[in-house]
Amino acid sequence: MTGDLLSILTHELRNYIAPIVNAAHLIRLKSGNDPEMSGIVSIIERQIAAMTRTLEAVADADRLSQGKATLQMEAVDLAAVVQSAVQARKSMFDSRRQTVRIAPEANPASVIADRARIAQAVGNVLDNAARYGNEGGEIRIEIAAMGGEAQLRIADQGRGIEPDVLPHVFEAFTLRSQRNGLGLGLTIARAICELHGGSISARSDGPGRGSEFVIALPLAPESATRPRPSDAPTEKSAARARAPCARRILVADDNQAVRNSFAAILKEMGHDVRLAADGVQAVELAESWSPEFVIVDVHMPKIDGYAVARKLRARFPPAKMQLVMMSGTDLDPTTLMGAKQAGFDHCVDKTLAVKGIESLLRGEAPPVHA
Repeated sequence: MTGDLLSILTHELRNYIAPIVNAAHLIRLKSGNDPEMSGIVSIIERQIAAMTRTLEAVADADRLSQGKATLQMEAVDLAAVVQSAVQARKSMFDSRRQTVRIAPEANPASVIADRARIAQAVGNVLDNAARYGNEGGEIRIEIAAMGGEAQLRIADQGRGIEPDVLPHVFEAFTLRSQRNGLGLGLTIARAICELHGGSISARSDGPGRGSEFVIALPLAPESATRPRPSDAPTEKSAARARAPCARRILVADDNQAVRNSFAAILKEMGHDVRLAADGVQAVELAESWSPEFVIVDVHMPKIDGYAVARKLRARFPPAKMQLVMMSGTDLDPTTLMGAKQAGFDHCVDKTLAVKGIESLLRGEAPPVHA
């Protein structure tokens, strides 16, 4: 499948998934504390999340293979990335009673990299170690700086890799027939490492004898390293986390299921909601009604979301009207920059639109990726 066809497919699948996400959220709101309904909705939500992750993995692998990924390079403390990735997977390790041991660093290992992408590569290898390591086993992580490169070793005591599979372990779908899962995590990790001028390798003594993966990345010049800013919430950011009040919200999307399901949720939350099915109608409603938030799909008939944003931003400043781009396409840095230039204040993935608007109403940044 070509990249263009895959892009169209992922866009359409997001349009199908978004109303299901919204419907599940609405059922949860209306069912209150009903334990039976809560359990049913949880099943739907878990399966939707799995579908979305699979969709994103396929799209991401294709984007990386075509060299379309845009990197935001900075000095990155590799140890901090590892600590964060391990913490994010704590529930996974706990569920399998696995112990993660991080060996003390011999030397600081700072690399010039895209922090999010390197975290993704490290996370994919950790996911692999957690999934295929033994229950109750140990996962050992070592970080070292040597020979002009930072080396990250992640070893598990698990199923190991068959000798005939080992040379192909980073090829797309190779592990699909050998293990559970789609078989793209390691493929994506390799593409990310190579984009950074690094590499990733695998070693295993065979079935039942565990695996070790080694990520190697060029070290940052000493002058480029700098302390990482604290991720701890400030008083100012904590103060923004407040309960939302009723808002006037315009939802513009040519997909009827998306706009109606999203509107139903917002109305259930107590907001005043109006709908538009195309770009021209969105501009007319916004100009006559002056909503506080305008949530606009990018691809709409008559005029697209970017044109809507430019027209509204020319008349209404952000203090009067917040413009939110709701997209079924990848929110990569190029897309985000284009949205900003058009006048959008925020961008949300269509499958995360509910979480996005809830975050905005609390004064927080909306999630961009699943």
